[in-house]
Amino acid sequence: MISINLYVSIAIYILMRLYVYDACALIYLTKIKVKEKLPLLGSVLVSPIVKNELIADIDRFSDAKLLKKNLDNKLIEERRVKLNNVNFAKNLGKGENETIVICIRNEGIPVTDDSQAINYALNCGLKPKTSELILLELLKQQIISYEEFQTMFEKLVHIKSLKHEVILFFKKKAEEIIKK
Repeated sequence: MISINLYVSIAIYILMRLYVYDACALIYLTKIKVKEKLPLLGSVLVSPIVKNELIADIDRFSDAKLLKKNLDNKLIEERRVKLNNVNFAKNLGKGENETIVICIRNEGIPVTDDSQAINYALNCGLKPKTSELILLELLKQQIISYEEFQTMFEKLVHIKSLKHEVILFFKKKAEEIIKK
């Protein structure tokens, strides 16, 4: 039997985790219908630029309307950041740069599917996650079932056009998680 103190410690740890999403990753997670579960991993943060990217075409995209509603209801929190004296990576977009700066300043976890942003975050000493890794984390924390993982992952595979070896890698990782 697990003690109440352990449950409280786990809850505090989860609540303290700051996941800072770029627009692409959050849109993918919205499209596969998992975004509502993200707060169970930790805080869901976006930069001001990412917020604007998420809702830019609100009249054209239902995902943008849903994301706007989530921002209004504080399911997704905008985190402002002062950009004085910041050296931006020239090969990244403004949203990715802001995401990484927020993570550096707040010990956050960047969530991005941009390979250049992932490399830059790693070089900055961060531990970035992709949409696929977020799904695995949800599975590992038992927030989603293996069946839910499979359904969501298949949708993500089609949206991102993932390579066969990438698909096999993440399926194997999911199987390892459920065997534990």
